[in-house]
Amino acid sequence: MITKNFPPKKKKKRIYKDNRDSGKSLVLDGKSDYLSSSIIIGFDTFNVIIDTTLNYLIVAERKCDGCTQYPPYYRESQVFENIQCDSPACHSIGNTCDKPNKYDPPTCGYETKLQQYGANIKTILYRDIISIDDFKNIPVIISAIYEQRNGLSLNSAILGVGPSCSTCPPSPLQSLLYTLKKPYIFGISLDKNYFGGISIGKIDPLLYTGVINYTTMSKRDGVYSVSPIFIGSHWNDQIYNSTRNDIKRFIISSSSSLSYIPTSPYKQLKQFIKSAGCKSGDLDFCSKIDSLFNSCINSSQISISRFPDIDLYFEKGFILTIPPKIYFHSISRNNQVFICMGILESTDTNAILGINLMRELYTVFDNEKTLIGFSRK
Repeated sequence: MITKNFPPKKKKKRIYKDNRDSGKSLVLDGKSDYLSSSIIIGFDTFNVIIDTTLNYLIVAERKCDGCTQYPPYYRESQVFENIQCDSPACHSIGNTCDKPNKYDPPTCGYETKLQQYGANIKTILYRDIISIDDFKNIPVIISAIYEQRNGLSLNSAILGVGPSCSTCPPSPLQSLLYTLKKPYIFGISLDKNYFGGISIGKIDPLLYTGVINYTTMSKRDGVYSVSPIFIGSHWNDQIYNSTRNDIKRFIISSSSSLSYIPTSPYKQLKQFIKSAGCKSGDLDFCSKIDSLFNSCINSSQISISRFPDIDLYFEKGFILTIPPKIYFHSISRNNQVFICMGILESTDTNAILGINLMRELYTVFDNEKTLIGFSRK
């Protein structure tokens, strides 16, 4: 992080409204590229990408050099405050005011790269109010972008719900739940078409059926991840099996549309599906399998129900089953539906569990107990 000092804007009297009503669920709008919803920042409504790999609320200011975000832009509310350089909120992200300047007190800012979007950004930190569903006018830290270089177009603001850490600022979600004296828990529920909701500060029994099976949550590198003992499948007397030696961890990314596994286990999975599928003797089906790993196929030409489940095995005998209707995904082109493989190859040693594999699942992030839970809907 690189510290920048900015002239403080004039402070205004804080008039935060104390609203401790219990919320319901933040409604997700069904985008298949990433989780997204709407919240109020200050007094303006914003579409936001909900990102489990970040823990900032990032939004472009109106006067932003190189910003690609669409309007609206961040406008300070009447109760905003600058984050000063000697504030714990500034120091908590590793910033210090190494160079005093003529402004007293200096204002905290930082530079960082949004890895997921390939964008280099420079921001100023403010404390301002947001409203999420029934939670109204909650003070949180806002990272307002005043310069962007490179990267994808940030069409929306980004609501980071990633884990807290000793060197990170409190995330908007963490601040909200702390203010409302609610447990640091949230859950993501998606149906097969990417619609659903996020339960905040609680486990919502309306969003799942059956039981929630938990495994250990890792927060290493500021992201949520889980580590299955092994991943396996069985089809036509053929076996696929990858262990922790092959896949160290699955990073749970709500900003990734697809899922990825490292090169070696990906090649093993590809060979297993081709070998087991072709063992049926159906030459046409066999040729379609080969095509699925290179492109998408018209849904009228192949039945994905013929493919096997893929199982993630966790401690205590817990198995998360991923059926073919989940690890395959469909796209529409020219009034036709095509089937595509939703697990791709990654050059990284980590795997990515994207939102395509979170469909028909309730995923619970219990930061209080450092657990992640799964329940099939």
